[in-house]
Amino acid sequence: MPPAKPQIPLRLKVLRAIRLVPQRYDRFRALTMTASLGLLLGVPLSGLARVDLWRGHHALLFREATLGQGLTGVVVGIAALYVVTFMSNVVMGRMFCGWGCPVGQVSRFGEGAGLPGLKPRQRFLAHARGAIFSAALVLSFLAWWVDLTVLWRGSGAALWLSWSLVAAGVAAAWAHGRYWRWKFCMQVCPIGLYYSFVSTAKWFGIHFRNQTGSCIECDACDHVCPVDLKPRELVTPLPARGGLSIPDAPGRNHCLECGDCVRACEFMIAKRGQGPVPLHLGYYAGAQSIERSGKIESLAS
Repeated sequence: MPPAKPQIPLRLKVLRAIRLVPQRYDRFRALTMTASLGLLLGVPLSGLARVDLWRGHHALLFREATLGQGLTGVVVGIAALYVVTFMSNVVMGRMFCGWGCPVGQVSRFGEGAGLPGLKPRQRFLAHARGAIFSAALVLSFLAWWVDLTVLWRGSGAALWLSWSLVAAGVAAAWAHGRYWRWKFCMQVCPIGLYYSFVSTAKWFGIHFRNQTGSCIECDACDHVCPVDLKPRELVTPLPARGGLSIPDAPGRNHCLECGDCVRACEFMIAKRGQGPVPLHLGYYAGAQSIERSGKIESLAS
């Protein structure tokens, strides 16, 4: 008997269908991810804060600094980036996870290269885009600790070591996008641990508005969620999900607000000729319908 074909995850099948249709989220995410990488690269390249373990050209506040000063700047800079993501949770929930986190984007590129039905050229281009993004991410991390000119001006040993680090980083990113993906966000990410028990902004995020009965109950939103949530039931407390996540927090606290469920909902509503789209990503102060156990309840948002 011929070997059984590997089972294709249902999420990838849904993604394949909805990604055939250009959508505004593609452009928005390209801009936000470019901004994230630009910030990561901009701090050390500008000299705002950098440690240079190659030539000792440390920097702090755009000036030459000692190792201690440069290291202090790097620590403060990294802490400041974390603080910004934490504070954004108050206003927009886990919006950073879905739109600004480079690790999440690596997972998205990994999925894109694994979509069923791609032609060889399409799959090659998907891998190439992921590799370019991963290389940019690795270089942005490396730039905090060494002058990037080492990649072409270093000695033989420095060239070998620096390029080995870049190659190892890109390989690790490829392995993450290929095998681990969203499990990292669900169970390991330290920022996700914070988000899983801190109450997020209730007026911004994914909202299920079904007062007009437009939901066709196709379950595409459930199938496409990268972290296995039910977008129509985000107020429901969830049991332990393993890893660092906190049990009994509402689904909203685990939601990455990536918009994949909204995109799938828009696709299915347009295909079936119904409307309006019941799932919404953004600000919403009206009543929110929550589907629970096959029953529709209307709750204040």
